[in-house]
Amino acid sequence: MNQRDYSNFRKALEATVFELDGTASRRDAIRIDASGDELDRSIHANERDLAVRTLEVGSARLRAARAALRRMEDGTYGICLECDEPIGARRLAAIPAAALCIRCQEAVDYRWGARREWPLLPMAA
Repeated sequence: MNQRDYSNFRKALEATVFELDGTASRRDAIRIDASGDELDRSIHANERDLAVRTLEVGSARLRAARAALRRMEDGTYGICLECDEPIGARRLAAIPAAALCIRCQEAVDYRWGARREWPLLPMAA
């Protein structure tokens, strides 16, 4: 990975943090509305579930971007947290916050494949 790539990855991660920093803490959409109508309660419950999931995903993306920026500061960015091998530049270009190389990520995905919920992003460092 050259200095230009590294700089582009840093900019992308900083943009992600800037974008998500304010939105990850918003919880207005998950307030509970008291409604007498069964259909309205059902609709509000579905909207609340979607809002909660959106907050979870945004929060996970924010944590992953911040962790990647910390790895940049530590000098370990671009190194797989699992096998200590370099993460491919194409993978980092697609997912600048990637903490695992494609081989290790596929192993994680395979292990989680039999479960109902998938991990949002690997959280390490």
